Amino acid sequence: MTFAVKAHHQVIFEGAVELPVSAGWTRSRYPEKQLAYHEEYEYHLIKRGCGAYFIVDRQYEYRKDTLIIIRPNEVHRCIPVPNAYLEKASLLFPASLLENRRPDILNDGNFCHAITLVEQEVTMLEIIINNICREIETRDEGWPDVVTVLLQHFLLLVKRGISHRERVPAVSANPMASRLMEYIEQHLDRSLILYSIARDFGCTAGHLSRLFKQSTGLSPKQYMIQRRVAEAKRFLKEDGNLTVDNISQLVGFEDFAVFNRNFKLVTGMTPSVYRKLQQPDK
Repeated sequence: MTFAVKAHHQVIFEGAVELPVSAGWTRSRYPEKQLAYHEEYEYHLIKRGCGAYFIVDRQYEYRKDTLIIIRPNEVHRCIPVPNAYLEKASLLFPASLLENRRPDILNDGNFCHAITLVEQEVTMLEIIINNICREIETRDEGWPDVVTVLLQHFLLLVKRGISHRERVPAVSANPMASRLMEYIEQHLDRSLILYSIARDFGCTAGHLSRLFKQSTGLSPKQYMIQRRVAEAKRFLKEDGNLTVDNISQLVGFEDFAVFNRNFKLVTGMTPSVYRKLQQPDK
């Protein structure tokens, strides 16, 4: 697994293939804003900037000293204020990494998606992330074990923070926008005819599109395309028996050329190249 972290569109760090942990910094006025969907936990420590994170069907505003927490298989997207400079540290890892060590760190009924930390806590988490980056980059003797211990330390501090710090309130999506999101999730493999859906919802296509974009930051068409691409990435990563053409049809692209073009627009590479990176032995 690799996780390219960009600063002004320059790659400054890549996670190691040998350990499924990715960490790094984003420093950019135009951060990535694509819809994401994956099986790993994801944490973002905001050092500078403001905006919101769309997670599942709610928005959570972020600013300096906000920690964003995203669980596995939660659709999410960063929505920065236009032209605002964003500086954040990110950490991504699978739950399986800690199953035999400290599974209780993640199984917490007191979970929340966003909290506001105090300066001392931010500094401590920042140091841990920087140390994880350094270990993965230098790969000195025993570095996978060191990274795992650092990750446990990070999560224990987060768990403490959730118990003691201010929670960022969630802003729910418009009910009609939520209905459309549910419809898209249930019909990813079918064409999106917004006019017909809006008619069934009892409104105009334009009104439904505006409500949807206010909630997600994307038009219904953009959301559908990015969700299909995210689902295609999952198939390309996990199922080596399916052809790229099979996958394009499974996620609702009737034309392979359209699938190829949209996949490259969203990810920066073709589906075939993406598969080779995820399954180098195939």
